[in-house]
Amino acid sequence: MAFLLPLLFLILSTCALRGYVANVRTAFLSACVITAGVLTFLTELLSLSQAFSFAPLMTAWILMSIAVALWWRGRRAMLTWPQVDFKSWLLSEKIFLGIIIFIGLVSFVTATFGMPNTWDSMTYHLPRVEHWIQNRSVAYYPTNIIRQDSYSPWAEFAIAHVRLLGGGASSANFIQWTAMMGSLVAVSLIAGQLGANRTGQLAAAAMAACLPMGILESVSTQTDYVCAFWMCVFVFFLIEARRRAGWIFILGAGLSLGLACLTKANSYIFAAPFLVSFLIGAWKEAWGRALKGFVLIMGCVLVLNMGPFLRNASTFGSPVWTNIEVTNSAFDGKVLWVNLLRNMSIHWATPWPETNETIKQFLTTAAGWLGADINDPRASFTADFTIAKTNYDEDYAGNFFHAIVFVIVFILAWFYRPLGQIRFYMLSVFLAFLLFCLVVRYQPWHSRFHLPLFVLFCPAAGAVLGQFLKQKSILVGVFLFAAALPFLFLNIQHPWAGQLSIWKQPATLQYFYKRPALALPSAEISAYVKSTGCRQVGLSNGEDDWEYPWWVLLKDQHIRLEHVEVGNPSGRLKYPLGDFDPCIVIAPGADGTPFEINHSIYQPAGSIPVGSSKIVIFLKNNT
Repeated sequence: MAFLLPLLFLILSTCALRGYVANVRTAFLSACVITAGVLTFLTELLSLSQAFSFAPLMTAWILMSIAVALWWRGRRAMLTWPQVDFKSWLLSEKIFLGIIIFIGLVSFVTATFGMPNTWDSMTYHLPRVEHWIQNRSVAYYPTNIIRQDSYSPWAEFAIAHVRLLGGGASSANFIQWTAMMGSLVAVSLIAGQLGANRTGQLAAAAMAACLPMGILESVSTQTDYVCAFWMCVFVFFLIEARRRAGWIFILGAGLSLGLACLTKANSYIFAAPFLVSFLIGAWKEAWGRALKGFVLIMGCVLVLNMGPFLRNASTFGSPVWTNIEVTNSAFDGKVLWVNLLRNMSIHWATPWPETNETIKQFLTTAAGWLGADINDPRASFTADFTIAKTNYDEDYAGNFFHAIVFVIVFILAWFYRPLGQIRFYMLSVFLAFLLFCLVVRYQPWHSRFHLPLFVLFCPAAGAVLGQFLKQKSILVGVFLFAAALPFLFLNIQHPWAGQLSIWKQPATLQYFYKRPALALPSAEISAYVKSTGCRQVGLSNGEDDWEYPWWVLLKDQHIRLEHVEVGNPSGRLKYPLGDFDPCIVIAPGADGTPFEINHSIYQPAGSIPVGSSKIVIFLKNNT
């Protein structure tokens, strides 16, 4: 049960902070920021001496929890908890709460029994965690999948803590699930800041809970919901700092933004309009305070991201280096227009291919209105723009009905003058979307990148619908809930029904839902490796090859896994555990040509076909 220690610290911190803030929800968000900061600090500190392992980590969390408990005990007179009289709640409010609880519970069950299996999790999210655990440090290491080193790591930091403290195979899913539930709390608070009453706050949280992409991601090891959570906390504290002029809220905004950027680099883009809005608003009253607040926020971002910045700069020559061209090669009106059309189209997908083709043709024509090419190579990650039909895949699912509701809400808020504050809030969200379109190269799986923006829009939607529809807003909530049910139970990666359901498929096979042809070859090769008694296994793979299944299939043999034949800048690094002399090398997609490692020749010993490719096994030639 040691994996619950960070949760214990979070609960104790919430209790201790309750007496200092307006309500328990604010105390919870503040405690989340403190807990995440402590987690980051412990990760970096223990990694310096390669002590990032079970005993030191458990000891640190126990001591931190005791310290907070003692602080709380000393302040117990300040502890007050609100009395909630559910009997006085309106029926619509009870239904909104029921929707939130239902989605949270079903997602919790799915996260418990479903194994991580999304593509990125198999290539770099989870493998980097296993390397850190093996190396007892988050120091960079030689890897053919450079994203394991260079990408923002906070969500994986959290997964590593849970794993090191004894969490099971599916425990990695709970970082995203927890982020979803935390986001609902933040959404309700922001809705309150925008003027929503209790009904509007619950409506906003329920709408966020019903987001199709959010439901799918909440049970995975992607990182977009974690990013969404920290962005919501950042916006909440930023608005609070504007309203109350307190430095503690600016500090909270800075720390939460730092955590968002430490989770996903898209956060820099999403945060920019909100920071500009804060500066403009605060500048009118006190330019000196506004400037100091901005410097404090940026200072927090820099401090929290210092570890990855320094490691990237040392290894790759740039603090934000990536080997993948994720930004557009031009920033002009045509790029913005074509990316705006394509990013919106992700949420217009229908179940009918003919309709989707009609939409595609219309967008192609619309791109031409400004003389743009819908497949503009300056802003495209893939060659041909298409619109896939409605699906339940966490990489591609759109938020069709939410997009329609949000357009209606945006129009309502813009033309009804009493809602001026909400208009400026929504304008910040919309500008963040435009900036994303201008900067980030279009990819078919951008729907999950949009998740933070959809979550951030929900507070305004709840406030507006609560204002104009009042109790009838429950009709919108129930409709969105009904539309969300298929995404709860028919998730392609974690279905509840059919032969591939999480109740029928063994845990090991669930890892291969995206690549079923890889399951049997991986099992056969792992069995062979175990039979040889080899304890040092090399991986010679490509940038997008699956690595995590090898950790799962070989974990009970205490085998050291390292990348070999690394041709990118990380290949210059030393292995954190010292010299590595593999007796077997697993090489997906290799052509069977012998190669040399540490002056030893490795000869092909056999191969197993995988679709149109193969996995080759190389043995060390000891003669």
